[in-house]
This record gives sequence, C-alpha cells and structure tokens, in this order.
Amino acid sequence: MKILTINLYVIYIIYAFLITTVLIISTPVFAYENPTLKVLLFKTSSYINLKSYYGMTIKNPQHSSQGDFRARFNYAGSGKISIDNRWKVSNSIWISGDDSIMVIRKGKQDGRRYRGRLELKPYNGGFYVINHIPIEKYLEGVLNAEISTDWDLDVVQAQAIISRTFALFKREQRLKKAWHVTAGQNDQVYLGENISDHRSRVAIDNTKGVVVNYRGKLAQTYYHSNCGGVTEDPANVWQFSLPYLKVKSVPYGQKDPRYFWDHSLTYKELRRIASKAGISAKKINTLYIEKRTKSHRVASIIFSNGKQSFRVEAIQFRKLAGYSNIQSLLFDTIQTPQGYSFQGTGNGHGVGLCQWAAKEMADIGYRFDDILKFFYTDTNIQIYNRL
Repeated sequence: MKILTINLYVIYIIYAFLITTVLIISTPVFAYENPTLKVLLFKTSSYINLKSYYGMTIKNPQHSSQGDFRARFNYAGSGKISIDNRWKVSNSIWISGDDSIMVIRKGKQDGRRYRGRLELKPYNGGFYVINHIPIEKYLEGVLNAEISTDWDLDVVQAQAIISRTFALFKREQRLKKAWHVTAGQNDQVYLGENISDHRSRVAIDNTKGVVVNYRGKLAQTYYHSNCGGVTEDPANVWQFSLPYLKVKSVPYGQKDPRYFWDHSLTYKELRRIASKAGISAKKINTLYIEKRTKSHRVASIIFSNGKQSFRVEAIQFRKLAGYSNIQSLLFDTIQTPQGYSFQGTGNGHGVGLCQWAAKEMADIGYRFDDILKFFYTDTNIQIYNRL
C-alpha cells in the first residue's frame, strides 16, 4: 500500500505538470528567465551577524574579502557601516556565498537563512538589509508563510502562481527602486530558506514562470485568508477598482476554524480607539454601523456621546482595534453592559483569492486553474516573458 501511495503521488505530479504545460503552451514566446527580485528584509540602526557554513564573499569599493564564515556589520554613523569593527565603509556592501547565509539580528541567538545575494545599503540613521534573489527561489520562502504546503497540491500551485504574479507586478512597478517588495505583510510574508520544503518546491517547479494575466498584462493578484462568504471590491479597500476583482458569493471556506469570530471591546477600549482616531472621546458611550459596502462589509462607524456624532472609516477602526481582534469588516455589533461585542465571519480584507475557500475547492476536485479563474474573473494564465 505504501508503494502504491508513493506511485500515485508521482503520477499526480506528472499529471499536474502536463496540465500546466497544456495550459501555457500557447504563450507567444515560450521563454522565462527567472528574474531577480529585490526584497527588503528589514532595516536596522544597530548591528547584524552573518554566518555561512561554506564561507562568504564580502565586496565593497573600499573593502573586499573571501572565505569569511562569520562577520558582524554595525551602523557606524554618517552613512557608514563597519565590518567586524575594523573597517568603515560607505556605499552598499554585497555578500554572497555558495550556500545560504544566516542573518542574525541584534539580541537573537538564531536567525533566518537566505539564498541569493545580500545587500547592506546605508542611509543616515542605519542600513537596509536587502535580499537579491531569483523569483522562483524567493517563492520557497513565501508559500509556507502564506498557506500550509500540506494542503492539496492544486491549492499550493494556485498560491505559487498568484505569489509569483504579485511579486513580478511589484517588480515592474518598482523596477528602479532600491527594493521591489518588503518581507512583511505589506507585500507578502517572506521567511527565507528556513521554511522551504519538498511540496513547495514541487508546486513551484510545476508552475515555473506561470502568472495570471488580464488582457496581456499582469493581474494584481491580491489574496487573503478567508472572505467570510463573499469577496470585496478593492475600491472599498484601496480606492481603485479592477475588472477582474469583483464582489461575488463564495460558498466555500467554512471549514476554517477561525471562520466565525467574536471579540468584545469595553467602553474604555472604545474611547481609546476613538481618541486615536482624533475624536474627543471622554464621553463616548454609543457606537453603531453607519454604512456598508455592496459585500455587506462595514464601511463606516459612528461614535456618539449622546449629543455629538463622529464618523470613523471602518478600515481605520479595524487597524486601531487590531487586525487580530477585528478579523474582518464582515461583522455586526451587540451592545453589552461593559461595551460592545463584535461578531463576524472571515479573516482579512476580502479582495481576490480566499485561501481557505481555495483549499476547500481543491479538496473537492477543483484544479488550480479553475480556482484562479473563479477568483480572478476573465483572466488567463501563461508564462511570464517581460522585464
């Protein structure tokens, strides 16, 4: 039985690869060069330690060394970085190695490992740590941060495609900038080689170079954890609409253990939130929903002290209350003696692909291309062949 299971898995991988090939074979130029992506890992005003099992090459116009197994880099003031407290240099420092390089931040015993090259770029006040890495290798540090690669391979492949598309879109948009994407939630969570595994590599290899296009251009493939049963128009989140990102009912995703949620805020906490929103909040004692979007998400909230009313945009309210507390804007409120209870569904902004719904779709037989077409209306998939 074990041998049969392994064989079936191998057959499935071959089948998935063939399906992908058939879907993209009509691409005008069947070429993909695996572009380099510049990822801002973090910035620091103190120091970092770098380690490599096989040695590093450190280069700067003012300093060059090879074979270093470890090195410390401090911000030395005046736009300069010191190397091992011995050399002070200006301009970017480039670090490369035959293996991954471990980056250890101040106060940490262990760090994260990164492939590609590292650039330490000074600025007045500290230096940026930027990872220059091929897109396909970058994706290995994304997939297990954004979903679980233990999920059905079709949903992992769908995630690989939209994460690749997202990164390449940002790369085109910021081509001449110091970095194309950040490593946090403002773009995509990227955790380096530490989280790479076999299933993520299979999904990436099976879809190598494949992106989501809309009328010949890269789509903006936003995604989120759970839409709570209906997706959102990006105009209600970022003030622009896209024809392939529509409000639509999604009858999947309720197997997510966080699908239904509730959170209570006391009057004191609500006054604190109102104060942060710029409202004179001493006597605030009432809150109610003023307006909803087409998807039934809350658009604006009214705070009241009985005599005056103050409007707060729901997106700002959620940020001030905490994203982990108010998981989405699909909620209702119930007043209690202590404050208000917020009861809702979903997790995230609701725009684009809903990961938990995609998981359920893959579990019942949807292929990755079907999943993508469901969430990104009238798009197609093909090999990326531009910048």
